[in-house]
Formats: sequence, structure tokens, C-alpha cells
Amino acid sequence: MSGLQQQVDGLRRLDQQLGSQMVIEQTGTLVTTVRDLMSHVISETERQQLAGVLADVAALHGWQVLNSGDTSRAWRLHDLAKTAGRESGDPALLSHAMGEQAYDLLDVERPELALQLVQAARSAAGSKVPGLLGAWLHAAEAEALAATGDPVGCREALRLAEQAMPAEPDNSAVPYVSLDDWQLARWRGNVLAGLGDSGALDALLSALGRTPGMSVRATASLHCDVAQSYAARGERVSSLEHARVARDLARRTGSIRQLRRIDRVTRLLA
Repeated sequence: MSGLQQQVDGLRRLDQQLGSQMVIEQTGTLVTTVRDLMSHVISETERQQLAGVLADVAALHGWQVLNSGDTSRAWRLHDLAKTAGRESGDPALLSHAMGEQAYDLLDVERPELALQLVQAARSAAGSKVPGLLGAWLHAAEAEALAATGDPVGCREALRLAEQAMPAEPDNSAVPYVSLDDWQLARWRGNVLAGLGDSGALDALLSALGRTPGMSVRATASLHCDVAQSYAARGERVSSLEHARVARDLARRTGSIRQLRRIDRVTRLLA
């Protein structure tokens, strides 16, 4: 079992460093392998362990597929991750899969349903998950609240995310949650930019000054956030420059989702 989990962890590291395009096929193959193994296991303990691996790898593959632009397939993979998470008996795996699936709904412009799902994820998590995942779920809820047009609820969710964030973030118990102070600052800026908050740009530029070199996809998203904020302020030249950088990085990672978002930002400048 540990060998399978090591494969998932290895694919996750490659995904973060190189982008989904480089590992999406291998991740899909591993999903199939773990599903097939589960169909031949009778022991309840072994099934629970395999279900935990399946919940993790299916959620990872679902996020990769979402980045490729296929929301329908991403939804099915996140459904699989939820089912496996329930069988594993691990509320962290289940709530994380639910939280990621909310983004499938956000990407097809169903923010109210996305909000319901991420709130259900927080309910499933309760107080039974590490603080790092709790912070991630609050931040995801903030994004959904912003999409529904609720700035007050959004800012409260961001406050709760910062409150839940551990003083020394450690994702060893939840390796599928990539969140630290820099990433939460970027996320906050992204959400506030979506609300048209004038203070978002300062937060985003501060995060940009501390960009980790390994996180190509996050860096692309951050440049897109900055471009969006500059566009909202009517600063066309600065917006286009950051949009260009974001597009180059998104192409490197093969993220159709990011490219679509960048196109929406540049259309604001037309």
C-alpha cells in the first residue's frame, strides 16, 4: 500500500513542478490500477487503505483534468474521490474531494451550487481534520462566496482561513493540501481582486515579490490576478504585461483553465 501512496506523492510533486500536462496520463493510469485492485480485495481493512489511496489520486487526477478544461470528466473523477473518501473513513480525504469538486461548478458558472458543496465539505470536516485543511476549506468557501456576490461573507471566510492557518504550516498529514502563508496571501488577493477590492493589488504585488520558484501554476495564476487588478484600475500597459507572463507560464504547464481565465482578463482591456 505504501508503494502506491508513494507513486501518488511522486506524481503530485511532478504536477506542482512541471504542470498537469506532463503527468496527467500517468495519474489516470494509476487511478485505473487502484480501482482494479479494490475490485479484487475482500479484506475490509485493505479496502479502506486502498480507498484512501484512490480518494487521493482520483482527486489529483480530477484537478489535472479540470486544468485541461474538461469539467464533465473532472466532476466524475471528483465523484469517485468522494466515494472512495467515504469508504476510507477519512473525513479529510472526503472533505478535500468535495472542496475540489466545488471548483468544477465554479468553472461552469454555478456559484450557488459550488457554495453549497464547499459548505457541505466544511460540515463533513468538522473539527476532525488538520488546521491546514480547515484553512483551505475556508478559503475555498471565500472564493465561492465572492462568486455569488457576497463580499461580507467572503471577507469573513478569509478571516476564518487566516485564523485556522497553523503558525508553522505542515502538510505531512494532508499532502494533497498545498498551502502556506504565501499561497494564502495569493489566494486572498485573488478573491479580493474578483470583488474589485482596491486593496487587492497591494496584496498581490507583495505575494509576487515572494514567489516560490517551484510553483509554476501558482505563479501563472498570480500574474493573472495582478493583470486583473491592473485592468480594473484602467492600467492597460501593466495589465497586458502581467497577462503576457501569465499566458507564457500557463502554456508551459498546459493549463487550458488558466488560459481561458487570462483571455477573460485581456477582453476587459479590448
